[in-house]
Amino acid sequence: MKCGIVGPPLAGKTTLFNILTGSSFSDQYGGSKRELRRGVAHLADPRLEAVARVTGSAKITPAAVEYIDVPGVTSEKQHPEVSGYPPHYLSELRTADMLALLLREFKDDRIPHQTGSIDTARDLIDATLEFIISDHAIAERRLKKLAKTQDKASQREEELLERCRDALDSETALREFDFKEEEKKILSPYSFLSLKPLLVVVNVDEETAPRTGDLLDRLRSSTDQVTKNVGWVAVAAGIEEEICNLEEDDRREFLDELGFKLPALDRIIEATFSLLGLITFLTSNEKETHAWAIPAGSSAVQAARTVHEDFARGFIRAEVCRWDELVEAGSSARLREMGKMRLEGKKYIIQDGDLLDIRFNV
Repeated sequence: MKCGIVGPPLAGKTTLFNILTGSSFSDQYGGSKRELRRGVAHLADPRLEAVARVTGSAKITPAAVEYIDVPGVTSEKQHPEVSGYPPHYLSELRTADMLALLLREFKDDRIPHQTGSIDTARDLIDATLEFIISDHAIAERRLKKLAKTQDKASQREEELLERCRDALDSETALREFDFKEEEKKILSPYSFLSLKPLLVVVNVDEETAPRTGDLLDRLRSSTDQVTKNVGWVAVAAGIEEEICNLEEDDRREFLDELGFKLPALDRIIEATFSLLGLITFLTSNEKETHAWAIPAGSSAVQAARTVHEDFARGFIRAEVCRWDELVEAGSSARLREMGKMRLEGKKYIIQDGDLLDIRFNV
């Protein structure tokens, strides 16, 4: 799972990236031009340690999210038809499953805002417009090619892209539309940025942090252009980066003062899983206990493919139990005696917290 962190310059993207990935990059007030950065965040999951103790695993691997930190760009108002992002940044973002848009709400006289004033609603619209412009260019290029073809499949694609182009012409993101499954398959190869799920992350200061609920409500109600397939979360990235380095008890105290129940890492990943509709299943043996993230509603064979393509190709069945039932029983053998270990086929729908032992033959 991959998420691109985007947004205007000097909003705190590098600080957020450091919090999520445990990195220690420094971009002092955006003073130097930099390249795209990559890192991985792991989802804290106490279930893993509990299961690993039962199965005697030598290693624990939490579910992971890869983050791409993309340098901010300044919108060129004199050329509104041209996206400010360099093509190689856009190409990288198209490989992401979702986008996290960081907006600046914090005040700091040492860090000037690119427009001269702080207005998160304005910045939200400006940032999303960048991706609408990029998608429009792709749709236009493809439509020119399709105009030369006559087969039915091309005609269906042309009609769909014309609808998309019309929406983009009106500066409407494609995520605002409910496409049918067949239409999603047609659009999938284009990886339209304005169609990707969007997590809006508002970066506040210490003074504003206790009132982030009201702040997010006002931002949500300030625009009807960002409503579907979008999540909302607030961070105080500057102070929370410092809190990450404290002892657990001190960390909890400072978070309470800021009004946050969870650390920024957990809040961002929790919002990510919610936005993408993800659940987690586990696998465990003597070598490793591993958490895997999959879309809710996935079948057993789809879960097997997440672990390894061979597992799906040669899938026979999956031995399934609940992680907490295994921990309570103390062993797989005892769980079988209790009749709580089940054999499931390809079509079984995975539930959050399922523990799978996949049987396959290739």
